[in-house]
Amino acid sequence: MLTHEQAQKRKTESIDTLRACLERSSIAILTDYRGPANGLTVKQVTELRGKLRSKNGEYRVVKNTLTLRVAKELGVEGLEPYLEGPTAIAFGYDDPAGIAKTVLDYSNENKATSLPAVKAAVLDGVLLKPEQIKALADLPSREVMMAMLMGLILAPHRHILGVMNAPGRQVATVIDAWRQKQEGGSEG
Repeated sequence: MLTHEQAQKRKTESIDTLRACLERSSIAILTDYRGPANGLTVKQVTELRGKLRSKNGEYRVVKNTLTLRVAKELGVEGLEPYLEGPTAIAFGYDDPAGIAKTVLDYSNENKATSLPAVKAAVLDGVLLKPEQIKALADLPSREVMMAMLMGLILAPHRHILGVMNAPGRQVATVIDAWRQKQEGGSEG
């Protein structure tokens, strides 16, 4: 049995860890990992944690009362209806769309239970409902979006470069044709 002091110390550590995760994350997705009948197995939770870790995220089982307390301290409102029953949070520290996609894909892979079931999310302090999280997950990844943006930025430059190089290419073609004609004329 834990003494009162040990229990208080653990609670304080849990609050500090949760606060640090919420402050650092760009997205926090609240999920139900148990469902009405069977929940995720330890193996499944470990597998999901590994997938999230590869996207610079993590998956933590949390106490609802402590989560609500920390959320209020950080100015996040409206979580009360979503903090009922067993809750785990997927924290994402870089790419919110990638974390949302990973959680939803994993849920879809678990056809028998459809767990973890997404309850809500906090994206940069804004509360999102499940359909908004789905829309976020459907966005291209950060890397793809950056590549698309770079393509848009570079397209006008490539066009201008092509236009500027065209006269030079034309002159080179005329000179090369003249040279070939001269070489052909001197042999005959």
